[in-house]
Amino acid sequence: MRRGYSPMHSGRPRGNTAPVPGRVRCRPLGHFTLVGLLLTVAAQGLSAAPTTPAADAWRRQVEADWLRQDALRAAPGGQVTTREDAAGGCDGVKNGKFGFHTDMVADPWWQVDLGKSRPIRRVAVYNRCDLADRAARLSLLVSADGRAWREVYRHDGTVFYGATDGKPLVVRLSDVEGRYLRVQQPGTNYLHLDEVEVYEATEGGPNIALGRPADQCGVSQWSVRKVLALGPGGTHYPYGQALARARGLLRELAAGGVAAKAFRGELEALESRVRALGPTSSEGARRSLYLSCRWAARRIALSSPLLNFDRLLFVKRVPGTYSHMSDQNYGWWSRPGGGVFVLEGLRGAAPRTRCLTGSLPAGSFLSPDLSPDGKRVVFAYCRYYPWVSQAPDKVDKAKLPEDSFYHVYETRVDGTGLRQLTRGRQDDFDPRYLPNGKLAFLSTRRGQVLQYDATMSLASGGTVSWDSYVRCGGGPWRPVAIYTLHVMDADGANVHALSPFESFEWTPSVAADGRLLYARWDYVDRTNMPYMSLWSTNPDGTNPRIVYGNFTTNPHAIFEARCVPGSRKLLFTASAHHSITGGSLALLDPAIGTEGPEPITRLTPEVCFPETEGWPSTYFANPYPLSERLALTAWSNLPLLSEGSANPPNALGLYLWDAYGGLELLHRDPGISSMYPLPLRPRPDLPVHSSGVFAKKPTDKPETAGPEGRFLLLDVYQGLTGVQRGEVARLRVVAVPPKTQPTMNSPLLGATGDDPGKCVLGTVPVEADGSAQFRVPAGTAVFLQALSKDGLALQTMRSATYVQRKQVAGCVGCHEPRNLCPPNVRAIAASRPPSRLTPGPEGSWPLRFDRLVQPALNRQCVSCHSPASTDKAAARFDLSDARAYESLVTYGSPSLREQVLAAYRLGASQVGQGIASESRLLKLLRAPGGHYGVTLDADSLERLTTWMDTYAQYQGSFSEEQEEHLRQLRVRWADLLEPRSAVANGGSPGGQAAFGAMAKTAAVPGRVP
Repeated sequence: MRRGYSPMHSGRPRGNTAPVPGRVRCRPLGHFTLVGLLLTVAAQGLSAAPTTPAADAWRRQVEADWLRQDALRAAPGGQVTTREDAAGGCDGVKNGKFGFHTDMVADPWWQVDLGKSRPIRRVAVYNRCDLADRAARLSLLVSADGRAWREVYRHDGTVFYGATDGKPLVVRLSDVEGRYLRVQQPGTNYLHLDEVEVYEATEGGPNIALGRPADQCGVSQWSVRKVLALGPGGTHYPYGQALARARGLLRELAAGGVAAKAFRGELEALESRVRALGPTSSEGARRSLYLSCRWAARRIALSSPLLNFDRLLFVKRVPGTYSHMSDQNYGWWSRPGGGVFVLEGLRGAAPRTRCLTGSLPAGSFLSPDLSPDGKRVVFAYCRYYPWVSQAPDKVDKAKLPEDSFYHVYETRVDGTGLRQLTRGRQDDFDPRYLPNGKLAFLSTRRGQVLQYDATMSLASGGTVSWDSYVRCGGGPWRPVAIYTLHVMDADGANVHALSPFESFEWTPSVAADGRLLYARWDYVDRTNMPYMSLWSTNPDGTNPRIVYGNFTTNPHAIFEARCVPGSRKLLFTASAHHSITGGSLALLDPAIGTEGPEPITRLTPEVCFPETEGWPSTYFANPYPLSERLALTAWSNLPLLSEGSANPPNALGLYLWDAYGGLELLHRDPGISSMYPLPLRPRPDLPVHSSGVFAKKPTDKPETAGPEGRFLLLDVYQGLTGVQRGEVARLRVVAVPPKTQPTMNSPLLGATGDDPGKCVLGTVPVEADGSAQFRVPAGTAVFLQALSKDGLALQTMRSATYVQRKQVAGCVGCHEPRNLCPPNVRAIAASRPPSRLTPGPEGSWPLRFDRLVQPALNRQCVSCHSPASTDKAAARFDLSDARAYESLVTYGSPSLREQVLAAYRLGASQVGQGIASESRLLKLLRAPGGHYGVTLDADSLERLTTWMDTYAQYQGSFSEEQEEHLRQLRVRWADLLEPRSAVANGGSPGGQAAFGAMAKTAAVPGRVP
């Protein structure tokens, strides 16, 4: 993983920035023009003496914030960056100890950026005196660009010191010029020096390396943050860091066409004053000079042409009392305070705020968005009731006030026209204006139905009676209701489902190509901890696909992703599982890949990825990119707290972040957090995606079998390494019903404690060329398995997918690389009508061990393996109804239970290593000659392998009502099934009532979900 930006390492070369097929392309949000000279003059006005109490107070707050940042950076703890440790090699401190310390690596190096190409006539190296012999063979290299290096000196092996004897290693050079000087140690070793000085003159002159940006190959356990200091005594102010940042910002300002001559002169004067500091300089003079350096850097930063706005939209809020990525969006954990605000006079001497929501009762506010014309604001709000968080049974939502749930509101930016858009006892939040005029948002109204189709209209005033819940936590006091993507008209009418996903979705944003970016939690048959990955979908819910992180476990959560203007990259918050949204900022380049550390550049490496790398002492949230090197963000000067502690009410303020390590305060309320900064300006029109999904009106006559779609797989062998063509015979389609119980691990479905619901819809054929095309119910979360000729799973999806009504969703292969182009062949399956689903054996829909596996055991095994058997050895392996499940899952080493848990922890399906194919039990039963003469018939083999490869669960539904619902869906979906199987396992006579109750949860009279 690449670390942070530095002037000497700007990251991977851009290369060809053409769009990658199937990737989110982030285009410029418009070209902004400013008159550079006027902007410079206006910015310089910030240096004028304050003339009002408000301006004086603001100036003091900004300066106090800088000093607070410095103190936090100098404090021990947290993740030290290479630049922070390397700064000790040119900080002016020479005491015979190490100024920086790399780890033991091959050819370790340290380097300094001199700002521009300069003559290098003399280099003085001060050694660490207690282990001085380690540096006896060091070499010096120079570079003009930080990439191509030339060795200019290699030491002869004599030991040198410096601070203790006044005899550093002095290297005199001729005809050497460069911007970067590197010190490198040959072989596998540590590199740890006291100080490195660089001079343009052979004798005398200033040390041009002093306070310059430095970097090194890596950090070690002895690395610490350095506060650059000049001169002895008193507080050591980081002049060098402030001036280096100012110079970097100035270069970018000049490159952007802004007149920078006045700024350049100011910096030269400040540098001269810093060099003139002496031992007798007073503390007040040193502090004043340092703050002058910081004000100069701030004026340059705020002069960026990208800041072509002078107002910000933002929210003040107190985080909820339950710190968890899921619970943070429920109204019942809210704390009161704040509202939606506008910050005006962004670059002025005394910025001011204006509240847009003062007419609402005390409550909590979430996640605003600005309309494309910049005139309207949508946000989420819930009213605060002190007793709601303590309600012992929050599942019975009828007992809770309707306005205690988050609902979507809209107002004009002048504070008029406030209106409520959603209603009901669901939490609705994170609204986003779509290019087609509709609003996308997240909602808990997903409910318990298996088929949750985009054509289902959910009336804003309706109430979903039964929520669906997370599989790995909760209870009546803390029900963790699932929320997913929804959409509604601009006036709040015609609410539709965008996603039928059975688990959480988070933090949507509209990409530059008009798609929705969002995070979702994929833990189908794998551990629940780390898989909060980044996805995209069309605004009608079609074409959901991974953008990054389906198998990457660090960071835990890819939250708040937004397109970077003028770039193909995305800016996101690397967040934690067991806390509120917050962490480190990172850039993602989807063109590099969809997994692993390579596509990620850490922008704030001083903040660790929370939970996976520790808990940071400061953190970021809500980034809004202006470029790859400049962003609005919220920043906390307090630690991020994990589940079990309520995060502080006032941790976050609004800042301008830059790639040179700067954080410029824009607004901070000492009493409450300020969050979600958005430029208050119109934005360019984005592409509108055409769609047929919503063409069917809710009042139209329902389809007999419900809405459907299709999957087209081009070549299943793409990605199945080691599997020969012809080995894959069929695909198994498994639906994933949502959890209907709020209590953790209730009921237990299988070995892991948080197994997903499962319903085997059936299998479909794979053609000789590896292609398959088949019909599936729309709006139903499913996963696929590639089956061998004898029905064993060769590969299994570890996430769920779905299609919308009338959609044909295609994929290249089975776990193929995401950047793989489709094969240039005509798939056989595409030239024929789509296959119907051939249902599996009785007991697979709904999934139940006693109906799927037990009949085969009763037919072929129980006569010997039961307490009544005369064979005492066989009787001990009891396969009668009461003991069969436990006997089978514990047999062998590894047992089925151990296999399932190992695969669950691994998190990714391995080709050819399915549960059934690796099962000791199945190998015993399929041995030549059978087991004591008993040979599995085809039906028994299919029953056992189906059960094993769906993770050997005892059952696949969470309640009797859901089980009956699944039976009735089989009747409703008869047209999707092979005719010979359509009536084989119909619903029970009493099932219609239960199915009707489930249908009513969609709040559509007469409509089957």
